[in-house]
Amino acid sequence: MVELKTDSLMTQPVISVSNIKYEKTIKEEKEHISPTASCSTHGPSQTPLLDRELQTERAQDIIGLLAKALNNVTDGTKCTKCTVDEVSALLTDHVKSLRLAKQNGEWSKEERKTLKAEVKLLFKPVKKGVTSLWKANS
Repeated sequence: MVELKTDSLMTQPVISVSNIKYEKTIKEEKEHISPTASCSTHGPSQTPLLDRELQTERAQDIIGLLAKALNNVTDGTKCTKCTVDEVSALLTDHVKSLRLAKQNGEWSKEERKTLKAEVKLLFKPVKKGVTSLWKANS
């Protein structure tokens, strides 16, 4: 089981997930270069725009809060219902801010199309796996 460590997430630039560590450098932060720009398994990133968006401060904050909420369930500090409510509120607020950013023109039409294509590329196998799981269980 992968354990997410969030104690140092908000204070230090090191994110630790199991044995994987990523240290942000000043250059990467300024240029918005993805830490997964060159994956040893897949080669160059197939989702560079999405990678860049996930490295923004706004996305890093929401990821940290989600990890902290999930750790609260595993640690037993909060019940599952409270955590689901908290995660739901976080995701709803994040989607609202993304829609607002889209409406305010933070992304060009080309960037929006690219982001949509990258998200579809990532979630197509997930959807296929979940669909086959549900069909197998019925």
